Amino acid sequence: MDVSTLVASVTSAAELAKLLVNERDRQKAAAIEGQLTDKITQAQIQLSQVLGTVIEKDGLIQTLTERVRELEAQQSEKSRYRLAKLGTLGDFFAYKLRPAAELVERADEPAHFICQPCFDISKQKSVLRIQGLWCYCTNCKARTQIRPAPPRKSSSSNSYTRW
Repeated sequence: MDVSTLVASVTSAAELAKLLVNERDRQKAAAIEGQLTDKITQAQIQLSQVLGTVIEKDGLIQTLTERVRELEAQQSEKSRYRLAKLGTLGDFFAYKLRPAAELVERADEPAHFICQPCFDISKQKSVLRIQGLWCYCTNCKARTQIRPAPPRKSSSSNSYTRW
């Protein structure tokens, strides 16, 4: 065998070895690329879930912030009133507007009473109407006598009787 044929055979064998190594490296790279693609896909799915949670929490924060503002406004409005007994008969309580000197805003509002159950339970301000001896709420229809009836003169005698 001749040296040049031997060199050509060795060179061919080296080339084949290089091709085999390159093919092996390409397959390894393809496998690693597939694994990397899977990891990226999983990371994107997790990122989507995290973003969904962040959006949900952001909405909840906005809702809670609005609720806090509502409660602060209700508390501010409630602080303008104090619970007071209304009339001389029974135990009927209502919220009475504080004196103008104690009010920070809307101090020129006329004195009035608001229905305690409507304000506490329904969070609605319902100004009580007073007509003669009676006081009533137009919203919940609560009604109570706040002053005693004046004595009436009996037709059979000069003495006065109460109703």
